[in-house]
Amino acid sequence: MSEEQLVETANGARPQAAVLVVDDNPSERLAVQAMLAPLGLAVVEADSGRAALRAVLRQNFAVILMDVRMPALDGYETAALIRQRSQSELTPIIFLTAYGRDETETTSAYESGAVDFIFAPIRADELRAKVSTFVDLFLQAAELQGSIESVTALNAALRDSEVRARAVLQNVADGIVTAGEGGLIESFNQSARRLFGYREDEVIGQPLELIVAPSHRDGWSLLSANPSPAEPAETVGRRKDGTCFPMEMDMSQMQIGERTSTIGCIRDISGRKAYMEALEHRTLHDDLTGLPNRALFADRMDRAIADADRAGEPRGVLLIDIDGFRAINETLGRDCGDALLQSVAERLRAAVRNLDTVARMAGDEFGILPYDETDVETAEAIAWKVRSAFDEPFILGSEVLDVRASIGIAFFPQHGRSTGDLLRRASQALRQAKQAGLGLRVFVAEPEDPTARRLTLLSELRNGIPRGELVLHYQPKIDLATRRTTGVEALVRWQHPTAGLLMPAQFISEAARSELIDPLTEWVLDAALHQQREWFDAGLDLTMAVNISPRSLMRGGTLPDAVARLTDTWDVTPGSLILELTENALIDAEGPVILELLHAMGERVAIDDSGTGHSSLVYLQRLPIDEIKVDRSFVINLANVSSDAVIVRSTIDLAHNLGLTVVAEGVEDEVALGLLLEWGCDTVQGHYFSRPLAAAALTPWLTESRVGAATG
Repeated sequence: MSEEQLVETANGARPQAAVLVVDDNPSERLAVQAMLAPLGLAVVEADSGRAALRAVLRQNFAVILMDVRMPALDGYETAALIRQRSQSELTPIIFLTAYGRDETETTSAYESGAVDFIFAPIRADELRAKVSTFVDLFLQAAELQGSIESVTALNAALRDSEVRARAVLQNVADGIVTAGEGGLIESFNQSARRLFGYREDEVIGQPLELIVAPSHRDGWSLLSANPSPAEPAETVGRRKDGTCFPMEMDMSQMQIGERTSTIGCIRDISGRKAYMEALEHRTLHDDLTGLPNRALFADRMDRAIADADRAGEPRGVLLIDIDGFRAINETLGRDCGDALLQSVAERLRAAVRNLDTVARMAGDEFGILPYDETDVETAEAIAWKVRSAFDEPFILGSEVLDVRASIGIAFFPQHGRSTGDLLRRASQALRQAKQAGLGLRVFVAEPEDPTARRLTLLSELRNGIPRGELVLHYQPKIDLATRRTTGVEALVRWQHPTAGLLMPAQFISEAARSELIDPLTEWVLDAALHQQREWFDAGLDLTMAVNISPRSLMRGGTLPDAVARLTDTWDVTPGSLILELTENALIDAEGPVILELLHAMGERVAIDDSGTGHSSLVYLQRLPIDEIKVDRSFVINLANVSSDAVIVRSTIDLAHNLGLTVVAEGVEDEVALGLLLEWGCDTVQGHYFSRPLAAAALTPWLTESRVGAATG
């Protein structure tokens, strides 16, 4: 068929759907035509963008299949020009290309008006399925248009004479209502009666507003337009039984002698609405997964950025890519790959909130746009849930796939103030995450970007816990009454694969602000109780102190369950585990109920860093506290700073009066030790006796030091 050929349709017959194939390669056009042959469709060929524009001016097409790379006008430019013509602005355009997987190409395609891609090599069944869908929608639209044109012709006939009008009123398919100058109904044809469910005698003499839904009557007057409106008006109709439906009213006025009558031509447009909604949905959603596509995702990002800019809030965007997806497609086939994409889409939807947007961006890349303000902690929590969604294997028929994903994150306004900038930078972060094998990266705007550094730290720590990168060091606690070690405090360290041994101050505060503190705390408890059991079996009966974050005391936390399970696992005697918390944690967190439960289980609770917070010992008396630890900042200069000496001595006296045990941290010289002995301090720890040591190094010290542990 030549580029000039058009589709002929017999008068009165159902219109035949035509498909426009645009490709400068004759062989490619011939191949596509052969694939479409079983559908029995008329196929018009165009060998260039200009030929395609001439064809679109001559007739309407159900769908346009267009190559991207063409001389003169390429596919994107041609599509944009087609969209500028009102008659073809909604014509679906599908690009046939081998280049669309590139992010820049994909963005250009959607901006030019594409609704879908078919990548080479083209599968005939996929091509026919997509074309058939758009052909069906085109034929439905054509039938609706024919009905509208028929009614328009009848409206012209109505104006010829009142006799002809009355004849038409009873036979036209659409509802026809006439009203006099007072706006009261004078006639109601058979179609109107069927449409609204009224008998004619029930509506004669009633105002025209009777057939309009009450919610749409305000500001609506069926007789207000003079002259009559050029375009039909859409509103909501109301039937006799109270049900409502979308309707279109084409109003006109007719002069018969000295009387002016208003004629309303009414049609139920539920089918048209459904068609338009279906077309819009297909334009903005991915066929395979049902998720929003890149175009809809970008639109929602535009709105989110505008809202965030007005509110002065940060927003984030996450891009997710399936690791090794190409290999899955090549080894197991595209059907298996498609099934995996559908399963991933379901898990991602389940991992986020209902108001968050999850979209399929292209290929195996997905996007997540949180609904509201997104700081680093929020983004990290979402990323954690996303990665957790891949923990369980994907079962696809007889195949069981263990799949992982990489995530790239960018923030507004830190990394960009437009949708395009944020998506590009999130994509850069995604590529870095895949290349480094870390699974998660935030875009690094500058080498010292604090947001990127924090999120990268949390991601590395999350991976490091199961890989065994955490270690515990233990510092002995010496009972001053017996001058023997009666317990140890477990202090976590991170053996980072590149940065070396990290102290708690370098990572604990960030972990404590996120959900990561829960698995970290459980790891510390498990490792510490395991070591306590090994020492006990070796004849060293020691208490074990573990630091607890305020977040672990929040309502609904898992700390009591973890303590109960792990003390049972390692057969640790109740009361030999001491949970250390800061005093501010007890005041600010929802902690008293959790503390009461832990105390009832037989565990001991200590207040760490006493004197640095805002509470008083009198307040703490009302909580289930067993021990007070005087912060090392007051002990280290005890002999030289008189105010520190007053605080420490007062704390010891008041704590003893309340029946609490006192532990002094930071003892580094004999002078401080002597003062603490004089003031009646119960227990001390510090470098004067021993620095925190790994278990292998501390065990000989416990058995050989003059202040070591008593052996049983």
